Amino acid sequence: MFMVQKQHTLDPEILRKFSFFASFSKVQLEEIAATAPKVSLKKNTIVFRQGDRSKIMYLILKGGVKIEREDIEGETINIVELSEHRVFGELALFSEEPRQATVTTTHDTEFLTIDRDMMMDIIRRSNAEEILEIFSILSEQTRAANDRDFQQVLAGRTLAGQMEVEKQRALTQMVAGVAHEINTPLGIINTAVSIMARELAVPTEITTQRAADIAESLELIRRNVERADQLVQDFKKVSISQLTAERETLDISEVVKETISLISVSLKRSNIFVKLHDNLKPDQKKWIGYRGFLSQILINFLSNAERYAYPHDVGGTVSIYLDLIEDDRYRIIVRDHGRGISQENMPRIFEPFFTTGRAVGGSGLGLAIAHNLVTNALKGEIDVKSKPRKGTEFSVIFRQVIPD
Repeated sequence: MFMVQKQHTLDPEILRKFSFFASFSKVQLEEIAATAPKVSLKKNTIVFRQGDRSKIMYLILKGGVKIEREDIEGETINIVELSEHRVFGELALFSEEPRQATVTTTHDTEFLTIDRDMMMDIIRRSNAEEILEIFSILSEQTRAANDRDFQQVLAGRTLAGQMEVEKQRALTQMVAGVAHEINTPLGIINTAVSIMARELAVPTEITTQRAADIAESLELIRRNVERADQLVQDFKKVSISQLTAERETLDISEVVKETISLISVSLKRSNIFVKLHDNLKPDQKKWIGYRGFLSQILINFLSNAERYAYPHDVGGTVSIYLDLIEDDRYRIIVRDHGRGISQENMPRIFEPFFTTGRAVGGSGLGLAIAHNLVTNALKGEIDVKSKPRKGTEFSVIFRQVIPD
């Protein structure tokens, strides 16, 4: 909800940091600073929706926003995120067309708002050269916005196709890992059966020692049949959910445990061990969401740790924390203690196809897919913290009940 603030505290020179006003005169800037309303919005508040009609342009003084658009197929496309000293909504000053995107605050944010009447008044009192400059800037920003929109749509289409490829690759790796892991209990079962067959083949009375050997063999068979069955059941749940996007009522702790169990099969060959810290109470575990999406997010985080945090099988630990915050939101933190991410690469890690590990099989899609699934499929938030040689922490927050 908007909160109008006093205007006299705004320094007119701050407006020069906005490219839109770079050519405005000092008098014009002073007028805008003195009369344009300043408003504040809390984080995750919608500024306006696609299809709304309004006559306001927004200048970000502090905080930031994300701009999203729904395409003709109903898919949400992330257009761009803007921070302070950026402008959006400028077309509303000169056009009656409905808003082309939805804008949501990503932080507690302050705006300066300029409506059509104010801008038209400024233009009427401007000379021809100033008017030409205003429209030149507007034309350039419109062209840049259209180019950005096109590139995001193209990237979205490419990412959607690559997500399917990555999904199939993850399933293939799990199949190989599960098949390899099942060999161990099957081998033990085979040995135990051989021992029983040998003991029972000798036509003598059953001694205490022979009975103990048979009982031990039966116990080995029981435990390893259970282990093999659990692997198969976990794989069935995760693999089927990867192929279908079905909203279910689930035990979120079990979803996380099953995913960790499967991915750990391959991770332990790289000497990586995953430890789950489940801080949920029994009555907090009910989740209405998508098993496959959450599994894929975790698999991508853990695969990323294997490739980048602990490369070349150096090994290490990954800790996963599961909590409930704000009464109705889950938070999952995935933390390693590996190589970390350089500060120069931090702003780009969620970009599709950006990778520093192409030589070791990195596609630059794992974290982009995780970001896409968290923000679009789970309607949540994703954040990352990292320091070189001190590890990386990914944090994901989403609701207990994922919206349809």
